Amino acid sequence: MKTIGTLLIVLAALCPRMDVSAQEHEHGYHGVGHEKWHGEFYSKLMQPGSKQPCCNLADCRPTSIRTVDDHYEIQKDGRWIPVDPSKIVKTTAPDGGAHICAPTAMDPRYGPDMVFCIIMPMET
Repeated sequence: MKTIGTLLIVLAALCPRMDVSAQEHEHGYHGVGHEKWHGEFYSKLMQPGSKQPCCNLADCRPTSIRTVDDHYEIQKDGRWIPVDPSKIVKTTAPDGGAHICAPTAMDPRYGPDMVFCIIMPMET
């Protein structure tokens, strides 16, 4: 009986971690959610101050954003990074949410915090 109780405690402790991991995987990870928005939204975005597209194949995806002290942070590949205001595209996404266009953090051509474009969520 003691073994079953221990097993249940271990399983209960592991279940929330699985849920958090699955939820995080849906936000800000390279390629996740890209196909839903590419044709009508991402493919038309241009990097602020240039004529370069924001999106190259699977660079854009939905993400999360938060306020920390006096600045915003955006989720990229499971990490929170500061929002560079010069990367913000002045448009609203069809879903009203935050989106990021950036290479994977593991891409050797760029630093881990490289971002091409950020679409801020609608203000409520």
